[in-house]
Amino acid sequence: MSVGWVGAVENRYDVVAKMIQPFGRVFSNEGKGAGDRGMILGVKLERLTGLPAELVGTRAELVMEYPDKVRMRAPVMGEELVVCRSGEKVWVWPGSRAKEILGKAGKLPVAEKGAKLGNFGLPVGEKQLGFLAMLFRIEDVGVEKLDGEGCRVMDLFLMPELAKGLKEKDWAARVWVKGDGLPGRFSLVRGGWQMVVRFERVEFSKGLPKGTWEPSEAEARDILWLDAGGYGQLWGAFWK
Repeated sequence: MSVGWVGAVENRYDVVAKMIQPFGRVFSNEGKGAGDRGMILGVKLERLTGLPAELVGTRAELVMEYPDKVRMRAPVMGEELVVCRSGEKVWVWPGSRAKEILGKAGKLPVAEKGAKLGNFGLPVGEKQLGFLAMLFRIEDVGVEKLDGEGCRVMDLFLMPELAKGLKEKDWAARVWVKGDGLPGRFSLVRGGWQMVVRFERVEFSKGLPKGTWEPSEAEARDILWLDAGGYGQLWGAFWK
C-alpha cells in the first residue's frame, strides 16, 4: 500500500519519467512482446469542458492492448457511449446515439474509401522511455493529499520546439503522483478546453481476455459498426 511522499524529495524529472514508463511500455512498438502490453484505466470526471453539471463525477474507463485494441466507455455529449476497436473492427454502443451525433456534426472530413486503421504505438524502445519526461518543462507545485495520501504535484509544459511543431501554444498539464509512482489525478488545458480526471484504477497486464473487445448481450441490441473512415469521422464529431 502506498503511503505517500516521505523523506527526501526525488528529482521531479525522475518522478515523471517513472510514472510515464509503464504507460510507455504498453505503446512502445519496438518491444519484442515481453512485459505489460495491456492497460485498464478507471477515472472519475471532475471537470470536462462541455460536460453537463449533472454528469460531473461520472466515471469513464479506457482499456487498451497493443497494437490495435482499445475500448472506451465515457459520457459523450451528455450520454454514455462505448467505442470499441479490435483490429479493423469498430463498434459503438448505443448505435442509435452514435448515428445521431454523426448526423448533427455538420461537415466532417470525407471518409477515405478502403482506409485502414493501422496500429498505434510509439517509435521508441523501453530504454528510451525514461527520456520522454525531457519533452516537458516540469515545475514542482508541492505535496497535496488525495484521500489522505500525500501526492507529489507537478505542472508540465511542452518544450517550446515541441509546442511549435504540434501547434499547441496553450498546452499545460498538472499531475498528482502517488507514492507508488502512479498518477492520482491529471489535469489538462488546451486553449479553451479543460479536463480533470481522478484515477481510481490503474492496472497493467501482459494481455486482456478476448471477450473484452466484444459487445455484451445488452449492447449487441443497439450496435453501430464502422469502418476506418467512419471511425475517424466519429472522433471528428466528438471534438468538433
